[in-house]
Amino acid sequence: MIQLDPMNEDQYEVFMELSAPDQMEGHVREGRWQAEEAEANMARLIEQFLPDGLATPNHFFFAIEEDGSGANAGGLWYMLAEEDGGRQFFVVDIQIYEEYRRRGYGEQAFKAMEDKAREMGVTTIALHLFADNHPARAMYRKLGYAGTETSMAKDIS
Repeated sequence: MIQLDPMNEDQYEVFMELSAPDQMEGHVREGRWQAEEAEANMARLIEQFLPDGLATPNHFFFAIEEDGSGANAGGLWYMLAEEDGGRQFFVVDIQIYEEYRRRGYGEQAFKAMEDKAREMGVTTIALHLFADNHPARAMYRKLGYAGTETSMAKDIS
């Protein structure tokens, strides 16, 4: 079992040190970014979306902590958006740290987030998934998430 606790600055730094490279690699693999521009693109995105870092309004960062031991097993970052009169969470990233994977912590974190969403009157949770992330895709489907759009590309180099 896990619980979601607001991240402190140290946990935020550890989370972002894993999240940013994962995001960069995904964008490069999918052909959105060239490898040589990925770091600069990521820095611009972080500056744009997180001008106040951990304290940026409407961005929520939670440590995924094991019940009992209190060990930090990962992190969850989502943002609140209001569109067409509805409230939506958009999951920016979830990281389950290597030694804690395959224990169901990702699923538990999503279920805890869904409880928080209901408390805040959020009606939808959305996310982006890199096409080659098959373990995450399986988890999201198991939790009831369904595809809403498909992006396609062809490498012709």
